[in-house]
Amino acid sequence: MNILLADDHTIFRHGLKLLLDSQCGYQVVAEAASLDVVSSLLQQHPIDLMILDYNMPGGDSTAVLSYCKHRYADLKVIALTGSESGIVLKQLQDASADAVLRKDVSGSELLLCITKVMAGQVVVSADVQERIAESITNLTPRELQTVNMINDGLTNTDMAKRLNLSAKTIDKHRENLMRKLQVSNIAQLIHKAKLLGLV
Repeated sequence: MNILLADDHTIFRHGLKLLLDSQCGYQVVAEAASLDVVSSLLQQHPIDLMILDYNMPGGDSTAVLSYCKHRYADLKVIALTGSESGIVLKQLQDASADAVLRKDVSGSELLLCITKVMAGQVVVSADVQERIAESITNLTPRELQTVNMINDGLTNTDMAKRLNLSAKTIDKHRENLMRKLQVSNIAQLIHKAKLLGLV
């Protein structure tokens, strides 16, 4: 697998390169310290995976990400960021990143993410999902947990048992979810939650 590393911090790229080159079948074939060289590197090398830092000089990373995904249909892109902003994280998700991860992930988490992405999965870590949800809808962690269980088909009774809460409290969470997501029934709730990447 040929990998392009796009990050303006040399020591970070070198660390990633050491990690990836140590894995059987992984090879870092190109590196970019600026966004304005990414497109030409993709033309020069057969790249399977790009690991892209959000905050880089030379352009708008979300625009570059969106263009690359559109131009190279088979290219997988993992977006890394040190940002805690749910708005930034949502922008990366909307730009069709195959994964959105915070830069504080461990090496083993990144390698697992690569395996999943190359298998066709979209990976958005739990803390990223939570930050996106909070920025868009002001959902509490408990409400985010509830909407995921609703999506999984759990009944109020099941959720109450799992969370050690009363059915009345679960009803209140459902009511808050409906109001915050501006929907009127469970089908709409699940649909809206999927559109927002909450489930």
